[in-house]
Amino acid sequence: MSQEQDKIFFRNFSLTLALIAAMMVGFYIIADIVAHEEDDTNTFENSIGADELTKPVGKSAIAGEEPKEEIAQSETVVATISNNGESVYNGLCVNCHGIAALAAMIPQAGDASAWEQRIKKGMDVLYANAINGYTGELGMMPAKGGNPNLSDDEVKAAVDYIMNLTQ
Repeated sequence: MSQEQDKIFFRNFSLTLALIAAMMVGFYIIADIVAHEEDDTNTFENSIGADELTKPVGKSAIAGEEPKEEIAQSETVVATISNNGESVYNGLCVNCHGIAALAAMIPQAGDASAWEQRIKKGMDVLYANAINGYTGELGMMPAKGGNPNLSDDEVKAAVDYIMNLTQ
């Protein structure tokens, strides 16, 4: 009986392997056909060669020599954030002060009881902590909320916005 079961297993296993091999050959043939079809819709690849795509955009200027090719000028993009406290809050502060799951450690905007002790210290202390960072018993806040590109006025506007939500 054991030899009969072994024959059945070997036959089924061999058929399964043969089926998988046939499927792999079929998929390879289909992929090869699809990959080598001539497609005229890809005009970018057809119109620009590798040399054009990989040529240098310019050369370094060496003192005393005239550059042979003009060096490409890149535009500098400067991100600007309005001095609007709401936009600063929504873009950065809300990531900590707007997540209810963090309420045990971080005072949430709109939670007057969480801000009560902080407000008693005065707005100057709130501004200083927001601008310079703060480390307390429950955690810390990085300077300017972790975005050094913010101006002091933008941080103060965000603090004012949070205080308006809280009162």
